Amino acid sequence: MEQIKQRVDIVEFIRQYLPHLKKAGKYWKACCPFHKEKTPSFTVNPDKGYYYCFGCQEGGDVIAFLRKMENLTFNEALKKMADFAGVEYNPAVKFSAAEQQRLAVRRALEYAKGFFHKNLMSLGGEPARHYIKGRGVTKETAQKFELGFAKNDPQGFCRAAQAAGYTAQQLKDAGLCALTSYGPRDYFRGRLLFPIHNHRGEMVGFGGRILGPGEPKYLNSPETVLFNKSHVLYGIHFAGPAIRKAGRAVLLEGYMDVIACHQAGFDYTVAPLGTSLGVEHAKLLKRYTDNVIVLFDPDAAGIKAALRGASVLIEQGLFVKVASLCDGLDPDEYIAKYGKEKFEEVLDRAQDLMAFHTQLQLDLYPQPLDAQAKTAIVTELVDTLLRQPDPIVRREWAKYIAERVEVDEALVLGRLRGKEYAAVRAKQRFGKLHLPPAQAEAPQAAETFNAAEENLTAWLLRYPQYAAGCGALAQQFDSRALGAVLEAVCKAYGENPAPEGFLDRVQALAPARGKLVIRLSMAELPADFQPQRDIEDVKKAVEKEVLQRQLADIRQQIKTAPAGQVPAGLLKQMTDLQNKLKN
Repeated sequence: MEQIKQRVDIVEFIRQYLPHLKKAGKYWKACCPFHKEKTPSFTVNPDKGYYYCFGCQEGGDVIAFLRKMENLTFNEALKKMADFAGVEYNPAVKFSAAEQQRLAVRRALEYAKGFFHKNLMSLGGEPARHYIKGRGVTKETAQKFELGFAKNDPQGFCRAAQAAGYTAQQLKDAGLCALTSYGPRDYFRGRLLFPIHNHRGEMVGFGGRILGPGEPKYLNSPETVLFNKSHVLYGIHFAGPAIRKAGRAVLLEGYMDVIACHQAGFDYTVAPLGTSLGVEHAKLLKRYTDNVIVLFDPDAAGIKAALRGASVLIEQGLFVKVASLCDGLDPDEYIAKYGKEKFEEVLDRAQDLMAFHTQLQLDLYPQPLDAQAKTAIVTELVDTLLRQPDPIVRREWAKYIAERVEVDEALVLGRLRGKEYAAVRAKQRFGKLHLPPAQAEAPQAAETFNAAEENLTAWLLRYPQYAAGCGALAQQFDSRALGAVLEAVCKAYGENPAPEGFLDRVQALAPARGKLVIRLSMAELPADFQPQRDIEDVKKAVEKEVLQRQLADIRQQIKTAPAGQVPAGLLKQMTDLQNKLKN
């Protein structure tokens, strides 16, 4: 593990996920990917190989970062890191039962993908091939997306998979079969299958479209240890690099829309998996771009879905435009009828979200607008305005609304402040505040500590050679958290004074304080800092504070003792402490 970590530049690795990571003195900073913020507090220390967010207190080494970003087990993260570093990975750590289950599910899904694709290309796959041909999908595209076909046989796949060595339980865990009193039954039957990959290109599940009559029209894999449809966008494993290159992503409605667009050269398109666009989808897109176009059906349901999805996107700091196709055509139909150039023009003419929403509202009322109509429109638009976290964009949107609706900008801003105030009052009355991230409460601040204790611990993390005698002092700290870290520092240095891997050894000795260790290691040193001098000074300050707390405790005991019954030992302890404080 250490060899792998040493081969990986933590800054370069994290920049794959946070392209806006910028140099800031000796550290690198960006807005945190784990919580919503406007001012960067996510900090990377390349010398120590650690990251820490001073906003949400997430921190750790490069492996911890990868595990949290990708939702991986330790061994999965280490394997991916080894591949990145070009190091052969031979796991010394035995796979846990959970890890073994994930591996078994992934193998079963890969087997199923090959099985169903072979079905599609066989004589029995004619119904599915006929359907995709009618939708204009070429053989090459079908192979690229590894489309498959599940025959209308209740046990066809299960029999083949079990013959290949997979157990019924493994197939159930992978969402490929159901266990019944009659034995395992195929989950997908009589459907065109769309293999679903995560953004790393790993199989996680299937989507299936029924061929012929029946319900539901579309069926996704059930949730498994690998598959959660709220965390996956169809086509993202192909689209990711193209999105970065194009500087924008286009959100479509379904599998066939994505396939048709990719076939036509619009490979920066993705789609949610038959579910509403969620926060995790927005965060996933944010890794690749700040600009998203929502392409929607121009009916009432499509418009509602577009507005709902766009609201989620802007809450996560994305810039959103909306577009629609004429005549209610799907992307493949539109491209076939009007050509690629016209489709690209539709995307290029996409409207800013607020312009789109404003026009929708204006179209609901006769012109010229009366006072009642203006009030209703502003009230509706302020709900979208409230979700915009960027203060500059929010002010420009307020100005735009005022101009289009022909009201004073101050009235729009006043209505916005009224909404914000109402939300705050609702919290005071009913508890939890339900606001978009822009207005939500900030993550809880890091625990505050006694300044002298915090400085002593942080400085000794950097210069543990001056920690002699501090182990006993740590046990008397006002903060047990800081005391535990300082004790770990003293023990780690005593066992192995080598600077390489020192923070790791401290964390291992104080596992419950791992994030605190990282935060303290990144604390800024005073401009004129001299280790030996300043550590000795702050050590004396801590010792003095300890004596003062002891003295205060004894005085309280004397005060509460019955008259004339104060133990002589207490009086002597008080005198001794007073003398120590004078010295």
